[in-house]
Amino acid sequence: MSETFSFLSGSLALENKPFQLRVANVIRRVYADYNGYVGYKLTTLGRASDEDVPSFIVVSQELGIILVDVVEERVAGVIEVDELEYWKMDSGAAIPPRSLILDIYEEEVQSRLKNDRFLYDRKTRRSKVPIKSAIVFCANSQNEISKLVDQEEFSIESFSIDCLEGWLRGLPTDYQCNSESLDRIYALLEGTFIYESKKSGIEEGPLKTVNDYIQKSLHATFRQDNAQRLAAMQLPPGPQRIRGLAGTGKTIVLCLKAAITHKRFPDFKILYLFNTQSLYQHVQNLISKYYTLEAKRAPDFEDKVHVFHAWGGKQKPGLYSTLCQKLGITPLTLSDARGRGDPLAYVYGDLLNRAGDSLQQDYDLILIDEAQDFPNEVFHVVYKLAKQEEADKRIIWAYDEFQSLRDIEIKGPSELFGLKPDGGPNLPDSVLVGKYAGDIPKDFVLPNCYRTPRPVLMTAHGVAMGLYSNRPTEMFYHPAEWEAIGYRVNEPRALMIEENDRVEIERPDENSKNLLERILRANNKKPLNLVQVQNCNDNSEQLDFIKNKLMDLVSTQGVAPEEIIIINLKGGNNKESMFAVQRILTSVGVRSVIPGYVESADVFKPKGFVTITTPFRSKGNEANIVFVMNAQYVTNDFTLRARNTFFVAVTRSRGWCYISGHGEPMAQLVKEIDAIKKDFPKFCFTCPSKESVRKSKSFLNKSDKELDKIQELIELVEKNPEIRQLLLDQRLDQ
Repeated sequence: MSETFSFLSGSLALENKPFQLRVANVIRRVYADYNGYVGYKLTTLGRASDEDVPSFIVVSQELGIILVDVVEERVAGVIEVDELEYWKMDSGAAIPPRSLILDIYEEEVQSRLKNDRFLYDRKTRRSKVPIKSAIVFCANSQNEISKLVDQEEFSIESFSIDCLEGWLRGLPTDYQCNSESLDRIYALLEGTFIYESKKSGIEEGPLKTVNDYIQKSLHATFRQDNAQRLAAMQLPPGPQRIRGLAGTGKTIVLCLKAAITHKRFPDFKILYLFNTQSLYQHVQNLISKYYTLEAKRAPDFEDKVHVFHAWGGKQKPGLYSTLCQKLGITPLTLSDARGRGDPLAYVYGDLLNRAGDSLQQDYDLILIDEAQDFPNEVFHVVYKLAKQEEADKRIIWAYDEFQSLRDIEIKGPSELFGLKPDGGPNLPDSVLVGKYAGDIPKDFVLPNCYRTPRPVLMTAHGVAMGLYSNRPTEMFYHPAEWEAIGYRVNEPRALMIEENDRVEIERPDENSKNLLERILRANNKKPLNLVQVQNCNDNSEQLDFIKNKLMDLVSTQGVAPEEIIIINLKGGNNKESMFAVQRILTSVGVRSVIPGYVESADVFKPKGFVTITTPFRSKGNEANIVFVMNAQYVTNDFTLRARNTFFVAVTRSRGWCYISGHGEPMAQLVKEIDAIKKDFPKFCFTCPSKESVRKSKSFLNKSDKELDKIQELIELVEKNPEIRQLLLDQRLDQ
């Protein structure tokens, strides 16, 4: 089966409809080499229910749009009730003629296409995109069918299922639209055009400022790529994992899945779980936009769709706080959990110990965003909350590839979801192997990065993995692992990358969907300047650099303050260093917020304010401009945590990234970044041994408290040569 023609089986895997599957397979076989897809009940186009939607919609570059409705039960005849015609089925039921349903739906398709003047001719009031409609009868003879559909009233073909293949093969294939038009058709029919940023009707002038370039890159049709579409618009009958780098669209995929499921199965109770408090409003807005368009009403966030932070608090409910209230137990506070390792692991572990047996199977669908940030105890609770049994539980978790060096090898279901009383896993790793009925993958990878421009993303990757340092911190030895995060291995051409191999890895242009790089190049600008690095003499000079650069961006480059995030890489007690930034910005009239320190943790990017934050609190957010300060800690951190946080910080940017620090460690980082830029868009390095990488990461098995102590001791030795010499002498004596 060609990858260019996809099958989006939607909820068909949950339904027992053999004739529908048979029709789908015929369409897939006939159009296997075409560019497009066939979708089952893919979009309601605002119709009240799935009953008002034809079975299949085919969208193709060669054919245009084809609507196919399947009538499985025999239609006994036509009856009239209150001067309206109905089809009387063999079962005795009377239904509106499917020809009428299909005709109305085709008008809705025309109406959607009206939104694009390149796809709709207003003079003729007809679509420029060919649209063909047919009803396939599975239990009626051709003679009976001819009496059911009035060919003079409806321009709809009707025939038995045995005639379907011949009809499909006879359709003209001369539409041949370009890929941009095809993407636009997708966006309009799927409803994802609702996520577009609106362009003004004024003709664009020449690009002059930083903001001009960024806005130009953002004014693109929102379109799902094939991987996103397959992930978002289908509901699997069991567990599913979705993986991808930051900015590959995992959140919007989960929000679409929530909205589509809420529309299609209004009785379902859905949980959307996340870890970054500032995502509350963003997630609800994404779900609401799509659901309101398709359902013509607001989502039921009160009873049916719970958008919860994992913890919650007094102002906004979270999963933990809601469960405690429901179970009648007193929730622990952050103070109670402080000093006990991962606070989230502690409170959820405590919940399981106190009331684990009382947790009820409450949710038909559970969506987990930012799964890499959750300890196993959260997954244990989620497992208990999901309806159905074992491998039929509809739990879908989205995992950021490469967001945590500590857990670079993603945990499997057997580790995440806990154990049965007999010691076996609640969900074995095998639940992610293969596909569900309807070709729905159980383990998705989203390879395309939409948020972060390629030069910025590759800087983040190269530094985080230490590819150009003396101490590589991570390595993928299978080409497939590189491909999963959007790279192509040019050398070596082998099934495995071995120690001391000369490696050349490239990030293809097609896997980096941020348009800014191409726009800059088209205007004779250097895309590599999207990453700018400043080594200052001291912190005072660093603050001046941030102030001056930020003032220039706001006052002369047209950048809105709320589209600027300053991320501080200084670990530990970093409050004072962020206050220092705030003071210097205030001195020049720039307002700012520090979420979680001064303002509430969910206050992020308020209009007119620069946001000053930490890598952890920045997760799940993005901005046009990102400043990464105190980057000297990256090369000076033997525990590797700073390389991890560097990746998180830099990949928040959808435009320019300014990286600053001071001292000799910063000079080392400048050297690494210069080497990354020199090889762009490739990484060229010698493959380290698995043992050396393992040793580099050995610190990561320790707790944060232990790591802080180790780092203090290492810095003490580094700053005092006499101690280093003493230790060396002792080692030689041994």
